[in-house]
Amino acid sequence: MAINLTLSPSSLAAGGTFTVTATGAAPGEALTFTYDAATPQTVVADATGSATVSFTATTTGPVVVAGPTSGAASATLTVTAATNCVVTVTSSPANPTAGQPVTVTATVTCNGAPVPGATVVFTAAGGSLALGVGTTDASGQASVTSSLLPAGTNVVTATVVSASTTCTCVGVSGTATVNVGAASTNCVVTVTSSPPYSTAGQPVTVTATVTCNGAPVPGAVVLFTTTSGALGLGITGPTGQASVTTTALPVGSNVVTATVLTARTTCHCTGASGTVTVTVGVGEGSTLTAKPACYALNFPPVPWAFAHATFSVCGATPGSTVTFSVLGGTVCTAVADADGNASCTANLSITQALAATYTASSGGVTVTGTLGPCLN
Repeated sequence: MAINLTLSPSSLAAGGTFTVTATGAAPGEALTFTYDAATPQTVVADATGSATVSFTATTTGPVVVAGPTSGAASATLTVTAATNCVVTVTSSPANPTAGQPVTVTATVTCNGAPVPGATVVFTAAGGSLALGVGTTDASGQASVTSSLLPAGTNVVTATVVSASTTCTCVGVSGTATVNVGAASTNCVVTVTSSPPYSTAGQPVTVTATVTCNGAPVPGAVVLFTTTSGALGLGITGPTGQASVTTTALPVGSNVVTATVLTARTTCHCTGASGTVTVTVGVGEGSTLTAKPACYALNFPPVPWAFAHATFSVCGATPGSTVTFSVLGGTVCTAVADADGNASCTANLSITQALAATYTASSGGVTVTGTLGPCLN
């Protein structure tokens, strides 16, 4: 019997797979297929005298099949050079400043089709600055984000170090030019407190946010202080925020300063600081107290403005409104300061001046104070 051999396809790029089909063999005959340096494959012909195997294309040359009964046959496989992958690189944002995060994306394709699962290394400065490693997704894209690019023109290179595809990908690279503007001179430190008003002994959380050109600065060491001393240290997280919680703030207005001790960023951060004012009241359990008030005659006195008096209290909640009344009628209001003190001056009618007492109300608490003529 004459054995025949066909290749499908008979011409392809290196790395591609082709099938070899033998026909005309004796049914049940053991056929051995050989190609280049590939491991020979032995297959038993089916009832029609046919057998099929597959090989990976490496070089142009003969493919041979041989059997003990049907003899041998060969066909020539033509192998072309494998197509190189194409790597295109983009960056975002278009015009970053030093210290600002930049996302670099590489798209890897083989004959226009995306190559998933490829490992891509991103570098700059001729390879001396490592930006990171990414793996391409289903769309053939891999990305890294870095804030390490210095001011000036940066050529970022994305190089494929491993890939599974019929194209030649390993070692193929692409570049993008990223123009980075100069960094601002200093970091910016903004400080907030929660709650903004508190009472003595109540925990207060002070938070510092450290940014470089609007981008958060992680890993910065921040010292929190007041004029009385240190409150604690914090390290900024991914959002650039560090916090301390304290119950040590005294009654009154406290200026809390957050100062950066160390930071790794292109901005100048060390020594940068910010402040916040935290108002602390006298604390729960303190007593709203009405102080004695005295009136002085107006000149010329008139019935509706016979005299004037200054009313005052202590122990109010800082920031709260205190209402002062005489004979049930409001004469004036005041907002308590950081120390819990509030006072206001009002004109009094003859009847009010002779009332002998007044009331002060704040936060649902009403207290009574004395009212009489000023003796000096």
